[in-house]
This record gives sequence, C-alpha cells and structure tokens, in this order.
Amino acid sequence: MSKITSCCIIDDDEFFAFNIKKLMKDIKFCENVLWYADGQEAIDSLVGLLIENIPLPEVILLDLNMPNKDGWAFLKEFENIPKHQREKVKVYIVSSFVSPENLAKAKSFCCVESYLIKPLTEKALNNLM
Repeated sequence: MSKITSCCIIDDDEFFAFNIKKLMKDIKFCENVLWYADGQEAIDSLVGLLIENIPLPEVILLDLNMPNKDGWAFLKEFENIPKHQREKVKVYIVSSFVSPENLAKAKSFCCVESYLIKPLTEKALNNLM
C-alpha cells in the first residue's frame, strides 16, 4: 500500500508522463496521478481543487521547459497559494537539463524539495516515498 495518496506530473512530454505513470502503478507509488501538459493548466486545476476543498497532491513532479507557462512561472504562482494549503506538498523538479544556474534557482523556491534528473527510475521514486 502506498504512503502517497496523490501525485501530480506537470510535463509536456507525453512519453515521459506515460512511462512514469506506468512505473508508479507498477511500484504502487500512489493511489491517484494527475497529469498536466503545461504550468497554466496545472495551476488552474490545483486552485480548482482548493476551491472544492480537495487537498493538493502530496508530490508534484515538475518539468521546467513547457509551453504557455513553464516550470519557473508555475512555481512563482504556486508559492502565492497560502502556505497552510500547500505545506504538505513536495515539489520535485524533474529535468533532463542540469546547470548550476537552474540548481541555484530551484533552491530559491521554498516549496522545491529536490532536483531530479530524467529519466526517473524505480529507485528514484522509491526514495521519494
């Protein structure tokens, strides 16, 4: 049985999203998985959950490079959500591109737990649990 009730994948790469959802199912990572292809769609949906008094997902896997609203813009808006409504959420940046600038920028957001490198493995997901 999973310790995580819900997880959110924010990534425009459908292949990545499909594979990570399959891996999550195989290892019983969480009960529910939400997937959004861009940051705007994700932030709108998460705010909608809060309006309906539905808790936010405990884990967010966030890509940085996406159309409409990228991962950085998503983080800026996400941090505008009152802290008591997002305090149980752990955001993990998931990217295939690593740079000292991105790592430093990620650390500037209090909601970012860690920076993970694609592709994610079973071991990486198990470490999140």
